[in-house]
Amino acid sequence: MKKLTILITIILMAFTNYVDVGDPSIQAVCKITTENGETHVGFVTLINGSYNGMHANGFYLYQDEHYNWTTLFDFELHSLKRIGKTKYNIGNFSPDAKEIHFIAHTWGNDRYSSKDSKKVISDSIGKHLIKKTELIHQYRMFDSIPLFKELPRTYHLNYNETDSIAEKIAMNNIVSFEILKNPNSKWLEKIEQARKTYLNDNSGEDSTGDYLEPIWIHELIKKPKRFKELKDYFKSWKNK
Repeated sequence: MKKLTILITIILMAFTNYVDVGDPSIQAVCKITTENGETHVGFVTLINGSYNGMHANGFYLYQDEHYNWTTLFDFELHSLKRIGKTKYNIGNFSPDAKEIHFIAHTWGNDRYSSKDSKKVISDSIGKHLIKKTELIHQYRMFDSIPLFKELPRTYHLNYNETDSIAEKIAMNNIVSFEILKNPNSKWLEKIEQARKTYLNDNSGEDSTGDYLEPIWIHELIKKPKRFKELKDYFKSWKNK
């Protein structure tokens, strides 16, 4: 009985820790090329993690009221390329768009619609009430993508605080956006230093330990099993 009690305690502690920390954010080093041929490298958040799941940042492309698209980052790691004056390519998707914006998912502003639908269905067991509720996501729109040149002390990029450490690059000047799978040593050193600072800040007795450090995509792709686990898990949030 004593062994069973200890085992149950360990399991409960592990489960509690998992619930407390929530889901991790996915950050990356990216390279942007502009019309004049200049390249810009910096940090971006691909996917925001929290207690409420994983929701991605991405791009909003607008042609008119009938034709507009939201294409969000995922684990396919597609590049964005401009292949004409107003034509873009992202994976197998090539829309025409007069406007393109970078969009960042804003936690705390998601809400459920006040309108829902209900219907009753019947089967061999009996009657069932089906209720559908719409979840409304909110994103902050940027005409210029904030490309972080440094990492904040919190280690997590914050798109509400971009003025001091982010370079802003006009979206209509961008001809390509690429997620780097092998960033050079300059950026790896910045990440390592920020990680050490973050861990030191959160290792004391006063630390809550309630959130995870972000995962870097260039590190994750070197762990195929973990990459697949997160990719599959993310799919359950992508369509919500």
